[in-house]
Amino acid sequence: MSWVLDWVPTIPALAVTVLFLLGPGLAWGAVLGLRRLTLLAAAGPLSITAIAAAAELGGLTGWSWSWPVLLTVTAAVAVLLALARRQVLTRWRVPVHHNSAALPPPAPWRSIALAWAVPGVFLGAVLLGIFGSPENIAQSHDNIFHLNALRYIAETGNGSSLSLGYLGTVGGGTFYPAGWHDAVSLVQSATGISIPAAINVTNLVIVTCLWPLGCLFLVSRVTGERTLPLLVAAVLATAYSTFPYLLLEFGVVYPFLLSMAIFPVALGLVIQLLRLGVPAALSTEATALVLAALLPGMALAHPASILALAALSVPPVLAAARRTWCRAAGPGNAQLRRTAAMLAAGYLAAVVIVWVLVRPGRSSTRNWDNLGHVLRSMVEVFTHGAIDKPMAILPTVLTVVGAAVILNTRKHRWALGIFLLAAVFYVAGNWKEAPDLRWWITGVFYNDFFRISALLPAAGILTAAIGGTALASTARSFFRAWLAKRDRKQPAWLRPAATAVLVVVSLAVVPFFAVMRGINDAAAKYRFTEASPLLSSDELALIKRLPQVVPAGAVTVGDPLTGAALSYSYTGIKTLLPSGERAPRADAQLLLDRLDEMTTDPAVCPVVREHNVQYVLDFGKQSVSWDKVPHMPGLDNLSPATGFELVDQQGQDARLYRITGCS
Repeated sequence: MSWVLDWVPTIPALAVTVLFLLGPGLAWGAVLGLRRLTLLAAAGPLSITAIAAAAELGGLTGWSWSWPVLLTVTAAVAVLLALARRQVLTRWRVPVHHNSAALPPPAPWRSIALAWAVPGVFLGAVLLGIFGSPENIAQSHDNIFHLNALRYIAETGNGSSLSLGYLGTVGGGTFYPAGWHDAVSLVQSATGISIPAAINVTNLVIVTCLWPLGCLFLVSRVTGERTLPLLVAAVLATAYSTFPYLLLEFGVVYPFLLSMAIFPVALGLVIQLLRLGVPAALSTEATALVLAALLPGMALAHPASILALAALSVPPVLAAARRTWCRAAGPGNAQLRRTAAMLAAGYLAAVVIVWVLVRPGRSSTRNWDNLGHVLRSMVEVFTHGAIDKPMAILPTVLTVVGAAVILNTRKHRWALGIFLLAAVFYVAGNWKEAPDLRWWITGVFYNDFFRISALLPAAGILTAAIGGTALASTARSFFRAWLAKRDRKQPAWLRPAATAVLVVVSLAVVPFFAVMRGINDAAAKYRFTEASPLLSSDELALIKRLPQVVPAGAVTVGDPLTGAALSYSYTGIKTLLPSGERAPRADAQLLLDRLDEMTTDPAVCPVVREHNVQYVLDFGKQSVSWDKVPHMPGLDNLSPATGFELVDQQGQDARLYRITGCS
């Protein structure tokens, strides 16, 4: 457990990260008049919008990306929101005299703090165990881009999503959603910690703050801000193996992790906007503005989450239209019924059109063409054991109970519809035997059923929370009846004691089976060993010595699949391929194909000189990708006879060569 001490120096960075990821949103939310749980839950998503917007402004104006830019944008937008609230939005909060009896009381701060602390402490402890050391990295394929992108932002001061793709190796750059990278780079530049530590600290705050607060907000839109359902939601926020644990090791798709941490708040605002759950204090106009304000940050974290939100909002939209249709049954309300039907049909048509048109190319799904098991996925989705994991006991039981309660009471059936629609996406994503149907249903997610599985917790927590609240309420009623039969009065200390026991027992059940497997799988990815798939301990040691050998301005080349490209992230020494396995320029690709022919091919050396490529990192043939084998023909034959001199070596497979054949 000595690694716990390694985190002590990161405490100031953690405090700064909380300030960046919650501060702007708290300021905007306070100006907008948000209160208590709504304010806390919306703070993170609104802060991501502030960060993303500030980074884009910096990119457009040439301002170097830093916290003063964020502060400027936060202050400017706060002023605009204050003016909008005063001058435009005359009906901001529901008047007290209007339906005031139906407005549930807001949760007291102590209940909110307790409900946040339960998943915050649990998830924080688990994540520290997963990461091990703040300097550890996820040994996964996509981390090549993420680590190098953070170095690129630090060097260029440009965090714009419009230019992050290819990391400057193509003139003008290409689009890549940079919301997560902007947040991490802000933490890194403001605190001076290393890039790996900044990643882990930022993800720690995302998972312990944004995600659980979002879950509390989402559930409270249906159950109200009562202590019992908030605690049920708090425990459930820790109980799904596919979020957050899966996205910490698969891919790693950190941008999708951020967007899914925002997702529950966005879905809760949709429910509140449609007035489907408990009555809300905010007016429709106010709710719409808050939702609109967080969507840009959500989109620039990962655009797929916006499509997921649009799709999973279909059941609530249809339920709201049906409610209006039923309430307008009188003969004088025909126009209202037609309007409700047309709006629902229009929304459904819009989602279908966007679903068909806004998607990546079909070639981007080729990694998943031969993967998936549709029959197994049908079982996994209802046992919450997605991605070949065992059953998650607590979510499974509570989902069954919640579904029974919903069907029996005939209330909130749209909540069950949200979960079932996400289940359809997961099953379809596994259906490799039906490639065309699979493409049309889940092509927007690259047919990536790993990524789709991360939707299931946010989509299913409502149903499970309804079930958990019903079970806990029933148990409490039975106990009260038992006391009444014996003419006993319930002691004042009994209720909080029983609640504490319930939470502790529930948290003790959480790690069983699926979650424990997810935690162990994630932890295995965050360790440097002699055989770690992305970067071994020998390779890391060699990379850290590069500044002592490689002169300033020189460029290295190596196969990114072996981790060689991470020399850029760790040292700032440029590499020919910082963002992928193939060079975006034809002349650079020539080096990858024929560099070891430099002594016989006259076309090679001019390109070597143009790109100033002076060194080769040879990290053997171990690939970080399960479906790709390192193969760059131009790096196969590294010897003095072909123009290479070995200048440094660590272990058996980590070597640094100087290019001598073009001197």
